[in-house]
Amino acid sequence: MTSRPLRVFLCHSSVDKPAVRELYQKLRAEPWIEPWLDEIKLLPGQEWDLEIEQAIEATDIIIVCLSNSSITKRGYVQKEIKIALDYSDLRPEGEVFIIPIRLDDCKPPKRLSKWQYADYFEGQREEAFKRLISSLEKRGESLGMVNFDKSEKMKDVTHGVVILEEPTQNLVGIQTQQVIQQENKLKEVKKFDFPKNKADHHTALASEVVSSASSGGVKFVVSKLQWGKNDFGYSLHAEPTSFSLGGMQSPDFLSYLGFQKESCQFVSTRICYTTWVDSSFDVSKFAVDFGEAFSNFDTSASLFRDCGYFLDQPEGLAYFGYSSERRIGRSKSPYGGDGHNASSVKKMKQSEDEDFFYQLSWIERANSKGWVIHCRTKNPSDQELLSILKFLDFNAFSECPLFDFEKCFWMFIEYQTKSNDVFEGNAEYAHRCYDSHAKKFSTAARKLIQANNLMSEFGFHFLKS
Repeated sequence: MTSRPLRVFLCHSSVDKPAVRELYQKLRAEPWIEPWLDEIKLLPGQEWDLEIEQAIEATDIIIVCLSNSSITKRGYVQKEIKIALDYSDLRPEGEVFIIPIRLDDCKPPKRLSKWQYADYFEGQREEAFKRLISSLEKRGESLGMVNFDKSEKMKDVTHGVVILEEPTQNLVGIQTQQVIQQENKLKEVKKFDFPKNKADHHTALASEVVSSASSGGVKFVVSKLQWGKNDFGYSLHAEPTSFSLGGMQSPDFLSYLGFQKESCQFVSTRICYTTWVDSSFDVSKFAVDFGEAFSNFDTSASLFRDCGYFLDQPEGLAYFGYSSERRIGRSKSPYGGDGHNASSVKKMKQSEDEDFFYQLSWIERANSKGWVIHCRTKNPSDQELLSILKFLDFNAFSECPLFDFEKCFWMFIEYQTKSNDVFEGNAEYAHRCYDSHAKKFSTAARKLIQANNLMSEFGFHFLKS
């Protein structure tokens, strides 16, 4: 269960601002709801597209405000709705994620018609708001937000302050086998012995904090543990102290580096991410390099997302009391076969950057059709770039005809049925993902490599050769 506020994104057209502002104020008056409205949340100088998409990605539920003016008007609201629908497609079947509301007697677009809409007509808004609140309460209950009336437990997310309740139990009981696996992984690089037969990184006959440093929104503490006269060990404890409402979070990066989540007496929140280190570990230098590495990692994830690849977020915002759902990467769609053998294959585009060649093809199979994005490194022996393709879990094909029957890596984007409805179809999305490769993929790969290299100096890495 969690006591954070329910995040509600208000999707609307500028022509409907007066009604939407009124709805925003009503939602904001509810202590358990955190509504998101562009004119309130967006700050001068922020990138509109990126902030909107991050807000949609982080939200719990989207209210789509419809009117005769908005559904016939070309503009950003249509793009905004398409982004919302793309994220909705990644949600489990039956999950309440989108609520259309009609501001006047309009006909909802076809792709939105599968969701029951609510009428928020002028003169009937009080009753309509009560029904809307009921739907939001059900969504909150499904996320474990049951104490709607206990506003004192809420997090003040408006000012970025998070007050974590004292944990009543060890939320994640680390298993001895997990510790052994982590130790073996780190021994490959660090070449030092870990404490023998120790179940966690905190329990000892005596312990003390020997050093600490902060960077990248994380406080790091090194503790010395003693189990006997000559039996010592050193553990590193990471306490995330800040978060964003979209994108990668520092707990995600810590998880990628092999840190384990445990109850902890060395940090103020009593929950940390921890691992073993040795007596010579330089926490000050590590903290600085961690901050730079995490920044590169987060930027890389955002650029990859624009290309159609969603990096898994193993922790998300759970550490800060938010619900989190692990993403399913798009590279492993089961409907593309091997990406090459099909009844109909058509080459559509080709491009390149300093590191990769790219091709876009269209394939039609017996039960599916869609686009295939093919990728090949310009230097097939560049192990760092190949490690990126492995990290993204690309499909591989040994003899790709688009690359003179050399090996390629590929991703399939299934075609979605398109009607006359302006919100239907994903052709624009598929081409946008492909076009982003020549502009962003290589930069994303290099930033990910930089992040990995910075952490490898201390024995932590997430890329495999």
